[in-house]
Amino acid sequence: MVPFFTTVRLGVVVLAAGEGTRMRSALPKVLHSLCGRPLLGHILAAVDMLQPAISAIVLAPDTLDTVRARFGDRYCYVVQAERLGTGHATLQARPILRHQCDDVLVLVGDAPLIRSATLQRLVALRRERGALVAFLSFIAEPPTGYGRVVRNAEGDVTAIVEERDATDAQRAITEVNSGILCFDAEWMWPALDRVQRSPVKGEYYLTDLIALAIADGGVGAVQALVATDPTEAFGVNDRVQLAQAERILRARLLDTLMRSGVTVVDPEATYVDVDVVVGQDTMLLPGTMLRGATRVGTGCIIGPHTLLIDTIVADGAHVRYTFAERVVIPAQAIVGPFAHLRGVQDGADTFYQA
Repeated sequence: MVPFFTTVRLGVVVLAAGEGTRMRSALPKVLHSLCGRPLLGHILAAVDMLQPAISAIVLAPDTLDTVRARFGDRYCYVVQAERLGTGHATLQARPILRHQCDDVLVLVGDAPLIRSATLQRLVALRRERGALVAFLSFIAEPPTGYGRVVRNAEGDVTAIVEERDATDAQRAITEVNSGILCFDAEWMWPALDRVQRSPVKGEYYLTDLIALAIADGGVGAVQALVATDPTEAFGVNDRVQLAQAERILRARLLDTLMRSGVTVVDPEATYVDVDVVVGQDTMLLPGTMLRGATRVGTGCIIGPHTLLIDTIVADGAHVRYTFAERVVIPAQAIVGPFAHLRGVQDGADTFYQA
């Protein structure tokens, strides 16, 4: 991919210090799996496509080591010792990012369905319009719980009003804030010091920078990009929403496979992880589950009721009613029904047994 940011340095801040109590889990929320990849991993994959100069993940002290162990030293890790809001969380990244980037893209760690192309459009909008802030909005039906995007008669953004502060007329607005924002870095870092603590919750909100930007630069200083696909802003707060996000992402993955030449007989009964590869003219029958780094060649028939984990299936194979993990299935092989194949790890070498 040709680097999108060739002359202007992009910095990324991912806010992932939330408590995640509604997941009711010992595992940090951002590490819960979605189509074979942690929630946070989907977000990082999207921003990595933009080749940022620096990416920082803001975490709570008790999740720092666990998340760092999962994603390694490719990213910078910042601790938010007290949970004092999104503005405060972003401020923790200032010592690392200040003077290192020209644009600052801020994302939330529990919205894993964002596409890289949408983030690229958001940053491009801020640059092209010379805005101090550009943010991603979307149409929500109903808009309950979101900050409403208020526009004037000309269509310019004049404010983001939180639901608790909105008038009845403002509550009827269906365009809402996603929580994904891009800032002019030179303006943003000192502006954060001007954000006032909320008298209600005692927190510092990143969206307060919208009002400051309009005060400093006029109405045109804030731009909103309306998402063409509202699911990109979908947030995961509990396991019900995790399952909803899984359905959305699975539908995207299967749609991509079908458009590339794969037959999926019943998408509602077919499960494919994000890193799976399937070749043209392969047929996936109902009950098929392709997990991990599974690779399926061309002209295969997989299923029905088959689970493949980290498995390679060569061209023309037919695998039915089978569980296979870490094995290589040769070309033209007929496997099943009712087969159990499992790779066995022996030191540095891997051999396979049925």
